[in-house]
Amino acid sequence: MSAQLQPLAAPLLETTRRLIGALQHEPSVEMRLALAKRLVRQLGDEAYPVFLKVLLIVAESEDSAAKQLVADLLAAAARRMDLPSGPLSAWGGSSGDGMSSLTRRRLLGPIEYLTVWHCQQTQRPMLEEALYADAVRKLLALFDLNPELRELYAGKLGSDAGGELEGTYTRDTRDILSRLAQRWRKPESTPDEVVRAALRGDAPSTPVPPGWIVHRL
Repeated sequence: MSAQLQPLAAPLLETTRRLIGALQHEPSVEMRLALAKRLVRQLGDEAYPVFLKVLLIVAESEDSAAKQLVADLLAAAARRMDLPSGPLSAWGGSSGDGMSSLTRRRLLGPIEYLTVWHCQQTQRPMLEEALYADAVRKLLALFDLNPELRELYAGKLGSDAGGELEGTYTRDTRDILSRLAQRWRKPESTPDEVVRAALRGDAPSTPVPPGWIVHRL
């Protein structure tokens, strides 16, 4: 089981708490976005999964105010088409010139990053389906706290899935993103239903060990 999405260490929980504290004390949306992007930069290109784990810690917590804060912040980022993103080198993406073996390095948002990591050969070992489904389900529950974020992000995923993006995505990746976006756009759909639709109803039942269930961040 991949370690990147498992609980890492107490310092990561402390990093999450410090980030939430800083966001709560910063009234400016622009400064909040800058703080989140600075964290991504400080972690470095190869540590974007650590930022994903920060989001998952928030999503798994019972701190409603922290979760709403993060969802609202990401909605503001989506409105600006500036979601915190990480690079992933993907091999095997389709391309118009037929050179399917080209390495494509793109900045990807949380859902896109996880999907490429799960579906395609990258510089990382492929993400197991159980971990992919669990992470996406939790992130969707977090993102659903802001209806605008849900609408904007689902629309972006659908648009990305319908385009080539210069060979970034394989057919499997585009298919999963397309099915995810279509189901996510339905107002009453739950995160579990979205993930099952994305995986053609085959979301794994293998239990995934929970991370930290934090009552308050």
